[in-house]
Amino acid sequence: MTGTMFDKLPNELVFKILGYLTAIDAWHAFYDISTRLNDSLQVHKTNLDLSCCRKSQFDYICQCILKKVHSPFDIKFSSQIMEDSTKKLFSQLKSKDINHLLQSLTLTHLTKGSMDIVDGCLNRFTNLRSLTVMHEREKSFGKFVVKVMSIKMPSLTYLKLGYNRPSSSLGFDESNLDKLHSGVPNIQEFVLQIPITFNIFYRFLSVLSQITSMDVILMGRTEHEYIDNLNSFDYGSNLRKLVITMTGIVPFKNMARFLRNLSQLHTFWFSAFICDYTCGAQYQDGQVWEDLIHKYLPHLTDFRLNVGLEAAQSSSISDVIQPYCNSFWTEDKKWWFVADRPDNDVDTIELYSLPPPIQGKIIFRPNVPWISNSRHPSFKSIKTLGLLPSSKQSDNLKAEYRQYTNVTTIRPQSSQSPDYKHDLSIIFQYIDLTKVETFILNSSQLFAALPAMTNLVSLSIRCYDGDIDRFKAILSPILTLKKLILSETMHCYFYNQNDVKLITQLFPNLEYLEMRINELECLPILINDLCHLIYAVIINEPELIDLKQLKKWLHKNETGIQYTWAVEDTRLDIWLE
Repeated sequence: MTGTMFDKLPNELVFKILGYLTAIDAWHAFYDISTRLNDSLQVHKTNLDLSCCRKSQFDYICQCILKKVHSPFDIKFSSQIMEDSTKKLFSQLKSKDINHLLQSLTLTHLTKGSMDIVDGCLNRFTNLRSLTVMHEREKSFGKFVVKVMSIKMPSLTYLKLGYNRPSSSLGFDESNLDKLHSGVPNIQEFVLQIPITFNIFYRFLSVLSQITSMDVILMGRTEHEYIDNLNSFDYGSNLRKLVITMTGIVPFKNMARFLRNLSQLHTFWFSAFICDYTCGAQYQDGQVWEDLIHKYLPHLTDFRLNVGLEAAQSSSISDVIQPYCNSFWTEDKKWWFVADRPDNDVDTIELYSLPPPIQGKIIFRPNVPWISNSRHPSFKSIKTLGLLPSSKQSDNLKAEYRQYTNVTTIRPQSSQSPDYKHDLSIIFQYIDLTKVETFILNSSQLFAALPAMTNLVSLSIRCYDGDIDRFKAILSPILTLKKLILSETMHCYFYNQNDVKLITQLFPNLEYLEMRINELECLPILINDLCHLIYAVIINEPELIDLKQLKKWLHKNETGIQYTWAVEDTRLDIWLE
């Protein structure tokens, strides 16, 4: 039998072709076509993304792919897709005897129930290198962190822990510290997205002796927290990279004393939003940072800031940038900074580096004066903007344009002043909206920007979304949108049948949807018209939709489309086959 041209391709090219496809698509397309393709799929490293997949795809992975995998593989999984699926996944991993092949595991939206399931399974993964666990809210903040870190996982080198919806109020409860005993002694990279105090910070450093990179959210507590005992700590001797996001206020002298003991640091990124100038002025002071770096951080090669600070009565952006204009910054280090005063509600002066800390949100108001220590600053490195509306008098301002050509996320900032509005003609001068993939919309004035976002994937609406005329003004469907979250506001609007029809026409390719409805008849419209829909979270109007009638309709299922569902209070979760 004559072989095909495909049979003549070297293995490296076959693996490259498989790499362009998702694991599910690759197995669906190529398995059982030939012995060679079967072997290629089995030995090619498989990345299984189960964070948003259909139930039929989840079942296919559990029943078919997992029992045929012969090489190391990674899993990304969301427990939001029904708690029973968590138990099934981990049971399948055990029954197929492939626990030892799992190298990377990402778990999101864990509840207490699903966390208990995971807790009893993690020690089976003897070769796990990377673990991410993002939890829903819990009463004892940080308890799950202690649980995870106490499990023996000697091969683990990367660990990320946090909450799906971070909040400064969800701080780590110090009462959990007594139970902190590390079962992960070889962690080198640790990301903790839960606010902690210096007290807890030191404790983590003391139990993670091999740590080389750490990313934490630091909150202020007492001025003298552990400061008298600082020299007794043998911490961070291997630490090379430190990323700190500060909530609240930690006195700079405490921060400086801590950093002085990290002479081996190569990378330090610091972000903060400080509403008290008297307590936070040193965090923007270039001379203070220069002295600290020059004397105590001789190996620092990557220094980034993103500090918003309440402006002093007499301060100006020129005063802030001036200390960063000497030869230490511009010639020796070549570290570039921008200062501007966006006239936000707190009246801060924003100081940020170019590039800023990764994931850092740059607060930006169009057409306000700004200044840099670089003659030709480039804003291409900025990916996330906190957009403020422009002034009604902006036409009279002569501020130099900043070109944000690579922004992928826009998270508009709230503004209480009626003297500002979102003027799209001005926004277009600064931002390339065609690059935006994630947009959080907090003003009805920004609806008109949606058609320009030709690569938009995720949209959350946090302003009043009951003004349906705003949706009607969008003339063409937005085909790229995969995720839509509606009614994230105190002034909730419940959609009727006509509204739902409009939403399905505007966003026909949705895969994930959160919305509120006031009619049972909305459900078949959503299920039938959104042919790509995978998962939906529906909040029902309790006074208009009877819970018994809802369950009866779900059981009867007249749509002809198979799905799994769960109801809790007014929340309905639907997972489509």
